[in-house]
Amino acid sequence: MLCDFRSSLKRPVIPIFYGVNPEDVRKQSGDFAKDFEEHAKTFSEVEIKRWRRAMNLVGNIPGFVFTKATVDDVKAGKDRKKVDEMIGLVVKRVLAQVRNSPENVADYTVGLESCVEDLMKLLNFKPTSSVQFLGIYGMGGIGKTTLAKYFYNKIIVNFEHRAIIYDVREQSSTQDGLDDLKRTFKVAREKKNIVVLDDVDNIDQVNALVGETSWYGEGSLVVITTRDEEILNRLSVNLRYEVKCLTEMQALKLFCFYSLRKEKPPTEGLLELSKKSVELTGLLPLALKVFGSHLFDKEENEWQVQLEKLKTFQPDKLQGVLALSFESLDDEEKKVFLDIACLFLRLKITKDEVVDILKGCGFQAEAALSVLRQKSLIKIRDDNNLWMHDHIRDMGRHMVLNESREDPGMRSRLWDHGAIMTVLNNMKGTPSIRGIVCDFKKKSADDIASRSLLNNPAEENPKSSEIIIPVEPFVLMTKLRLLQINNVELEGNLKLLPSELKWIQWKGCPLENLPLDFLAGQLAVLDLSESRIRRVQSLRNDEVDENLKVINFRGCHSLETIPDLSNHNALEKLVLDRCKLLVKVPSSVGKIRTLLQLDLRNCSNLSEFLVDVSGLKRLEKLVLSGCSNLSVLPKNIGAMQCLKKLLLDGTAIKNVPGDIYRLQNLEKLSLRGCRSIQELPSCVGTLTSLEKLYLDNTALQNLPSSIKKLKNLQKLHLRLCRSLSEIPDTINELISLKELVINRSGVKMVHLKSGSLPWLTDFSAGDCKNLKEVSSSIGGLNSLLQLTLDGTPITTLPDNIGDLQFILKVDLRGCKYLTVLPSSIVAMDTLRKLYLGGSNIEELPEDFGNLENLVLLQMNECKMLKRLPSSFGNLKSLHHLYMEETLVMEFPESFGNLSNLRVLKMLKKPLFRICESYPPGTSKETRFVELPNSFANLLKLEELDARSLGLSGKIPDVLEKLSSLMILNLGNNCFHSLPCSLKGLSNLIELSLYDCQELTCLPPLPCQLKQLNLANCFSLESISDLSELTILHDLNLTNCVKLDDVPGLDKLTALKRLYMSACNSTCYPEVKKKLSKVSLKLLRNLSLPGNRIPGWFSQGPVTFSVQLNREIRGVIFAVVVAVNHEIKDNYQMPDVVEIQVQILELDLAIYTTTLHLSGVPGTSNDQLHICRYPASHQMVRALKDGFTIQVIKREKPLKQGVELKMSGIHLIYEGDDDISGDEDFLTDTQQTVSQKLTNFFSS
Repeated sequence: MLCDFRSSLKRPVIPIFYGVNPEDVRKQSGDFAKDFEEHAKTFSEVEIKRWRRAMNLVGNIPGFVFTKATVDDVKAGKDRKKVDEMIGLVVKRVLAQVRNSPENVADYTVGLESCVEDLMKLLNFKPTSSVQFLGIYGMGGIGKTTLAKYFYNKIIVNFEHRAIIYDVREQSSTQDGLDDLKRTFKVAREKKNIVVLDDVDNIDQVNALVGETSWYGEGSLVVITTRDEEILNRLSVNLRYEVKCLTEMQALKLFCFYSLRKEKPPTEGLLELSKKSVELTGLLPLALKVFGSHLFDKEENEWQVQLEKLKTFQPDKLQGVLALSFESLDDEEKKVFLDIACLFLRLKITKDEVVDILKGCGFQAEAALSVLRQKSLIKIRDDNNLWMHDHIRDMGRHMVLNESREDPGMRSRLWDHGAIMTVLNNMKGTPSIRGIVCDFKKKSADDIASRSLLNNPAEENPKSSEIIIPVEPFVLMTKLRLLQINNVELEGNLKLLPSELKWIQWKGCPLENLPLDFLAGQLAVLDLSESRIRRVQSLRNDEVDENLKVINFRGCHSLETIPDLSNHNALEKLVLDRCKLLVKVPSSVGKIRTLLQLDLRNCSNLSEFLVDVSGLKRLEKLVLSGCSNLSVLPKNIGAMQCLKKLLLDGTAIKNVPGDIYRLQNLEKLSLRGCRSIQELPSCVGTLTSLEKLYLDNTALQNLPSSIKKLKNLQKLHLRLCRSLSEIPDTINELISLKELVINRSGVKMVHLKSGSLPWLTDFSAGDCKNLKEVSSSIGGLNSLLQLTLDGTPITTLPDNIGDLQFILKVDLRGCKYLTVLPSSIVAMDTLRKLYLGGSNIEELPEDFGNLENLVLLQMNECKMLKRLPSSFGNLKSLHHLYMEETLVMEFPESFGNLSNLRVLKMLKKPLFRICESYPPGTSKETRFVELPNSFANLLKLEELDARSLGLSGKIPDVLEKLSSLMILNLGNNCFHSLPCSLKGLSNLIELSLYDCQELTCLPPLPCQLKQLNLANCFSLESISDLSELTILHDLNLTNCVKLDDVPGLDKLTALKRLYMSACNSTCYPEVKKKLSKVSLKLLRNLSLPGNRIPGWFSQGPVTFSVQLNREIRGVIFAVVVAVNHEIKDNYQMPDVVEIQVQILELDLAIYTTTLHLSGVPGTSNDQLHICRYPASHQMVRALKDGFTIQVIKREKPLKQGVELKMSGIHLIYEGDDDISGDEDFLTDTQQTVSQKLTNFFSS
């Protein structure tokens, strides 16, 4: 399944080889061989083959390799943090691949910076326990969406997850549109989310999408843009910002950019006309953009004419501008505009697909789109989809609606589900209708069962889960040219469909056999993708067809054969992607002289392609990627002389036919994952048009010397070519090469000549285990921007590496044999990112501070690095400094000059019991570190991690100066007190003092604190009053055995997690007194000493049953756990991770989660843990009627000595915990869950 997702949905897959060798996975050798022998006795050959292919695929994907030795070390407890580190590595990699990317804003903007500053001031971004709502409102076309995008790009770094939906009004207006949005709209539970809902016009949209905010992480932000301020009033949004018109100067700059393609005001002749234009457009960004684009490239006298026309549209300035721009289009361009506004935008199809449809209608599609784009009426997005501003779209739709307000059958285009069904049900079709788009979506059985079926011509059939629509209503639509009618069953004679149809999209077509000659005579595009079709006998009943240009059978998994297509004299595109039962391509396809694209990707059973392709004279793109059973290409492949793209990834072909030399127009050749390819034909050098050559993960042993003739080659990728030991010197003659990627290949040396490869910007050789040397001429690669050598066994870098005058990024992570950096590296004055982690460098060059543009420096696990040069403080641009597990024990006084430093991580090992251990290579006398006074100058520092650094005695007052500090981790250090000035850190939200065993007291803390970890502070005797910490949600006091009270605990109104395992007998009753009904209702996790659970909890498994009109609101678990410290703990993990919750269906576990029992008690006494899960939690949502919930111990323990002594479960239904007032006069059975818990703790 994962492999299918990877190919069909283009989702990244990152394998984790945990205690297994990737080669054994690839080849199914070692232990896997025995497993497959056993499976072969039970499962079919087809299944075995499918599994082998999947393992081969996964084994060839770069991932994480945790060797058996590493796994054994983890199990033996040799490194108690190994598991966390392994998880951390995986998380970092995943985040790097799916990291939220900035949103594209407009081509040119003005005035946004000041608006963003206003928004920043409005939010103030102070820590808060609540979810904030921000409303951005203003009239249409004024720039709300643009501002929201720009603001989002500025603040996204402050959030852990994003969820963003544009054009909510439009998307929710379709049938089941809001339900569809809810299914795709995802936020991360318990994480700090930023949610953007653009163009909201109904509070139901917000309520449905945002849902219950109680499970959003603290500090989450919901941004709503709307034209209607009343929406914000009804949602009680207090933080709101009105977007106002631009100033005259801003408007003039924006107008000039689009009318003259320059920012500066025009010369005198056009200056006055420009000012008048700005005035007439009402200073609205959209109007300025459209009218400016309308005037572009026109003479001065024409400007005057257009201005006079615009005056007639007053006072609606925006609509006037849009109408004027529309009226300037010719008839064909107007039709294209209306087709896009009313129909194509709903389809979410690419520009190329739109062009196909419009060409089928006889339009000059490319020219029309170019005009619309030039006039700023449409935009082609980066994903090649069409985009149109909602005001422009609405103008087009209003034009069509005004064709007949009362009778939708008299309109030219129908897109509204209700209007379409009115026309069909009442036989109201007329020749006026030119286009219909209606997607009924795929429905589950539950969806169908929940609907009442209406007795009309279009009714839902519960057996087929389809909508049934008769053909007859379409007969009257004699001029219909565009029809989308997805996921329906058309009942009747299909030949009655209008003869002028040019495009039909019928996804989910239920027919297994297409009837003969059912197509309209003028049809140009046939899209039956994702249908149930098994075979197509003929599309035109032996008649010659001069109209059909595109056939799309994508995702027709049951399709076994396709008909003879040789009589289709206009066919340009044939799409058979993911037709998994297709075994061969009929020879007639090879005779279609008009064919431009042939797509057969992921036809996994295809074993026979065309023998003769000489008839494909015009073919430009051939895709066979994922055809894993295809081993032979046609010998006369060179006959396709117009071919530009040839994609063969993952096929079983053994060689590339020599005839390929004739493909003189080929621009892209991809052979990724063709594991049987050992060599390329020498004639490959004749492919003079080739720009991209992808040979990753092939068995290639060498590159032909003729490769030097590829003068247009820009990208050469050779990842995972393990049999490739060298790159020929002739590569230096590739004068257009921009990317050379040889990661994880067998290459031993790359001879790159100085002054060659004038366009090379990216050279990547990561994890090339045989690459021991870098060519001394690398400094002569003048255009290089990125140099990646991580994981290679290089011992030195060339002295002239500093000559890379444009370099931005150098990656040397994991270069274990690299001990010295050449002094010339300081000459890289453009360098922004330098990764040295895991290398064995002993020192940095003295002039290292010359790297004034360096933004990120990563030196984690540079275990031989002992000092920083005195010039280090000159790194004025440095934002992120990672120097974990180094031997640096002193900081130069200049360190405080790092005025832009945001993140500083310098933790050391061991992470436990630092006061009893010493960092490697240090003596008792030198193990402690002092922070220099200059630290006080790090005014922009937001995160400081100084765990196990060796801080002792008293922490100096330098910390109070770090006014921007948000996260401070001083765990595992030996200081006994903190400065009282700590309270002045007004932005601090996380403070961790974990395992600070000599800390005796805690001073007053900043009131914005959200997380406070004091676990294992065994000497802590007193803490300051916590009453002012009104947004604190995490408090960990595990093993604070000398602490007698927690003053202010009862005032912590936002507290969600309280861990006090192993607290002393004096503190325990004091804490219980402060646990009120209100606090217990909010708490998600509570840990205290105790050996019993509430009597009203059900002990043992509980069966969930749905209750009439009472929804499940949550589940509470109570467990009593003891830890036997006499049993050796192999992992020494900081939490108890042995207790799990399972949901079972008929004794089969379908869901398992680990209870979060934070803190390991230092005593063997019993500890009580209460864990509450709200209805929004995945575990609660997994419950179905009849499912069983149970508490168990982990089958394979990670922590030894944990005993589960008692457990209980209580289901919370609607009404069980809803009383907020006094309950003294209610009986035990009438009281709320939270009141019962209060009674339990007070007893």
